[in-house]
Amino acid sequence: MKKYPCFHSSLPVISEKNIVDLAKVISSKIAGKIPFEGLENYIYDEVPTIYINSNILGFEVILQGYGGEKGYYLEVNSHPSNNELNDTDEIDIDITRYIASLLEGTPGIKIKYKEIKSEDYISIME
Repeated sequence: MKKYPCFHSSLPVISEKNIVDLAKVISSKIAGKIPFEGLENYIYDEVPTIYINSNILGFEVILQGYGGEKGYYLEVNSHPSNNELNDTDEIDIDITRYIASLLEGTPGIKIKYKEIKSEDYISIME
């Protein structure tokens, strides 16, 4: 049977920037400066959330959270429009490590490596 990849990432980050300013930085690093939108849509109940309303190489990009010490979560997942074919099995592929490497060293963004370590997402050599 054929295999269909289902990509997912939930990267915890800390930033003192508000969600809109942080989204601009993230977009310039990973999405060619495509703007985030949807703050007024409340897609995650009460949690401030914005997203890129474009299918980027088959991915959806969502930024959510309150900022400050609570931080944000950057989610990069297979776009919902990419449905698996009927004759395929879905394979989950965690790309958190890849997304973290794209944002590593970006001014104004701190990746919460302790959380990632505890979830066994990536191995970090210190």
